Amino acid sequence: MAVYELNNGQLLRVARSIDGKLQQSYFSLIGLNKTKQRGVYREAKALDQKWQEAQEKAKSKRVRQAGTDKRHSTGVRGINLVRRPSPAFRVQVQTDGKSHVREFSIKRLGAKKAWNQATKYLAECRGYKTVPRAWNAKVPRVPRR
Repeated sequence: MAVYELNNGQLLRVARSIDGKLQQSYFSLIGLNKTKQRGVYREAKALDQKWQEAQEKAKSKRVRQAGTDKRHSTGVRGINLVRRPSPAFRVQVQTDGKSHVREFSIKRLGAKKAWNQATKYLAECRGYKTVPRAWNAKVPRVPRR
């Protein structure tokens, strides 16, 4: 909750950052009886709820539109091509606030098998029953250095 009490409970401040812009509003409780103060507090909570929904919507939009560097992109969101000592497909995904990261070595497994294991792991992390067909349609080409 982003409703803050200021000046020993005389003011309420509602503040949220939406798309990098700070939204804030102040509510005065000075000279109000307890019932009117509760009404103002409910109004502040309602505004905070409205801004929280806008904040979550903006965040999900930003996540959907995030770009990946072309040199590392595989065409599937959550799977990138990395080059440690040898190339590998890295699955990086967050579900329920928990981060899942695993790498599948192309040198050790071969490109096709590494890709199949990476897509299977990503589908498992996201809670899919099966791997979507679009993911397995084409194994990404692993460019040489």
